[in-house]
Amino acid sequence: MANYLLFNFSVSYSGGGYKRLYEYSKVINSQGGAHFIIHPNCQSLIKTFPNNHYHVVKQTFFWRIFEDCKYLKPIIENLGVPDFYYSYGIPIYSKIGVVNWFHLSNVLPLASKGISSNLLSYLKAKELGRRIRKNLFNASVISAESEFSLGVLGPQYMQRHFLSVNGADDEIKVLANNKVCEKSNIAVVVGTYKYKSLVDSYQVFNELRKKTNNDLKLVIIGPTKGIPANLTGDGNVIIRGLLSREKVIECLQTARFYISTTQIENSYNAASEGIFFANESYISNIGPHQELLAKMPHSLVSIPNVEPLLIKVKRDQVNGDNLLTWTQVVEQMMTKIKTSLANEKCKGKENNV
Repeated sequence: MANYLLFNFSVSYSGGGYKRLYEYSKVINSQGGAHFIIHPNCQSLIKTFPNNHYHVVKQTFFWRIFEDCKYLKPIIENLGVPDFYYSYGIPIYSKIGVVNWFHLSNVLPLASKGISSNLLSYLKAKELGRRIRKNLFNASVISAESEFSLGVLGPQYMQRHFLSVNGADDEIKVLANNKVCEKSNIAVVVGTYKYKSLVDSYQVFNELRKKTNNDLKLVIIGPTKGIPANLTGDGNVIIRGLLSREKVIECLQTARFYISTTQIENSYNAASEGIFFANESYISNIGPHQELLAKMPHSLVSIPNVEPLLIKVKRDQVNGDNLLTWTQVVEQMMTKIKTSLANEKCKGKENNV
């Protein structure tokens, strides 16, 4: 056994996955470092956080289908068995470390029924979900970013469940500064995948135009491929495409309205960014959003041609009671690692008696 921590983020190079990888790298680098398996698009981290050791892995789609995680063998042969192995959304096909931690990065593979998706995405999600469930027994700890997502995992390994939310440093900073940016006459939607239900978001936007002013514009951020033609052809809709996280935050900070009619989410992270920056938000009434707003005033509203009811929340009524910084998130993880390692060592001693 070797005394090191190994984090596997090999398929995470954008969005929430990259954000968690970056923040874990940042905090752990300041604590002496660890080993990270990363995607080629993330190689800039090597210079940014020099106390960490990065293993760059390039995989094709077919390699992931037929030889997923084969790259782990030479790493373990070279470094030895790690004290701790963390897998971000990747099935743990065999026990890699003394403590093995699976983090559910996307709830869709386990809860795709009734969720809008194209056929290829649906089939890929179903296969990934099958592999995740089949290999959960290899995980000492099973984490997710909301109680809703932990519930989707089912009761079989409930004693191993651990809530590991996303850090909310940006939102906490905004609340602390109590500074309100000058607002533009825009409503913002982030995300264009089918399950984001852009058609419903568009209905909400049109209702807001009627009730506020006809000059209101809808800004859509995300891949342009998934946007319906009737939206792209509307002169009141501005398509921004893919933006960096910094640009997304800048856009949300100047928004009068934030809209999210997503059918499902793994966490409340996207919604929290919206409701803390925009003056007024309309978000879907799903589990993670309910968790975020548990200690905040909000109401349910009906929008014509949109089912079911949406949650309405105003920025001047929100608070940060449910929010953690990324440093706190990592500290919680490290505490759990220590207790899990101690438990595994106790089991080892009992087996040797």
